[in-house]
Amino acid sequence: MRVDLRRQAVSDREVRVVYGDQRIVLFPHPGGETGIYAGLAAIPLTASPGMSALSVEWPEGAARRSERVDFEITAGRYGEEVLKVDPRHVKPGPQDLERIRREQEELKQIYASGSRSRLWQGRFQVPVPGEMHGPFGTRRLFNNELQSHHTGVDFRAQTGDPIHAAGAGVVRLSKDLFYSGNAVVIDHGAGVFTSYSHLSRIDVKVGQRIEKGQAVGLAGATGRVTGPHLHWGVKVNSVNVNPLTFIQVIDRLGGG
Repeated sequence: MRVDLRRQAVSDREVRVVYGDQRIVLFPHPGGETGIYAGLAAIPLTASPGMSALSVEWPEGAARRSERVDFEITAGRYGEEVLKVDPRHVKPGPQDLERIRREQEELKQIYASGSRSRLWQGRFQVPVPGEMHGPFGTRRLFNNELQSHHTGVDFRAQTGDPIHAAGAGVVRLSKDLFYSGNAVVIDHGAGVFTSYSHLSRIDVKVGQRIEKGQAVGLAGATGRVTGPHLHWGVKVNSVNVNPLTFIQVIDRLGGG
């Protein structure tokens, strides 16, 4: 979808793009054409199919104008998985519940305070060459009790296989988490984060600048798992999105 404001003589910083509670960060279009900006809006898994809209607002003299941009959300098709895991990760005790609460708050703050500048260049890559075996969005039943939706994609990997950063950015989290095990979160700017979970070893530190393809750790089976693999997640504007679809969207933008 496009909105042409080039005749309005406004800068990208004066343009406000909003979808729901998402403030869309604009950045120079990776295709390189002067005066063209792009932004990423994330459709939550819980969004209802049908027509939706985002708004574009810009200054015009002493006033501000806005335009509604309509688009259609189509229904996704997601499967179901039944998994057997450590009962502790299905019915956590009081101490674990407190730990989970603290970790969720920490992650929430990280995702809400990312760099507004785009930190990546070029296309994103899959972080491990293994076969994808856990698709995004599947409904999961853990020990026949706990139901959730898969918020990333799982790749087959053996313990000790190197895991590579999908794109350039800055490490914002590098620690052991209750559900994710040893995990790394990278801030790529413009609302984009990637996460790498269940690692056997972490090889990066918070604040470290990461280049695409750089090893961030080794695959493992830590946290809530059925065996060694990589869980790879992508968030845009604090919303979980399909990592494989995200790669396709960046490819269509021209990488950069």
